Amino acid sequence: MLKLYGHFLSSPTNKVRFCLARLGLPHDYIHVDLAKGEQMGDDYLEINPHGRVPAIDDDGFRLSQSDAICTYLCAISGPSSFYPAEAQAQAIINQWRDFASLHVLPALGRIFYNRVVAPMIGERPNEDFTKSGEDMLARDLPYIEAQLAKTRYIAGNNLTLADTTMIAALEPAEMCQFDLSPYTEIQAWRERIMGKEFYRKVHTHFGAEMAAMNKDG
Repeated sequence: MLKLYGHFLSSPTNKVRFCLARLGLPHDYIHVDLAKGEQMGDDYLEINPHGRVPAIDDDGFRLSQSDAICTYLCAISGPSSFYPAEAQAQAIINQWRDFASLHVLPALGRIFYNRVVAPMIGERPNEDFTKSGEDMLARDLPYIEAQLAKTRYIAGNNLTLADTTMIAALEPAEMCQFDLSPYTEIQAWRERIMGKEFYRKVHTHFGAEMAAMNKDG
């Protein structure tokens, strides 16, 4: 069976988890404890020599890089409205997927690292780095807002890989105290996505797994 290695606070990991859930592909999810350095252990480095999450092992076929993984999952699942075979439809989905991965995720990631991760590991937050992430989002979010004013989902009127990629990029906003309320179309879209069955198969909200672990501890 396909195995996904990841961490629940990793947006790239959650991107793959959402894709798997939406496609309905059976798999085992294996948590990699980044705080304990498991990603640099010999066993995991055999799966992904880069020492990052996520990675998959599909009966001996090993792959890293979240977008490559999602494209592979769509290929083995077969064409659908989520990721059609038609070239232009794929191109539009890929355009928005790349925008989420290359612009939105790194920008919010800067804020997340400084407001959430740095305090957890005893680092002093870099406010200039946080500000640069905020500036990037101020530039890029209006582009998404305008798109969602025209279409129900990111790449059109069907839910696609672009949506699962974008929600993974944006869902940490509350935890890192980034205000999305000025973006009413994005907020409405997020509520639609987070109410979907595939989303709730992964978690109720970003960080839910951490809250459960803290409660158990």
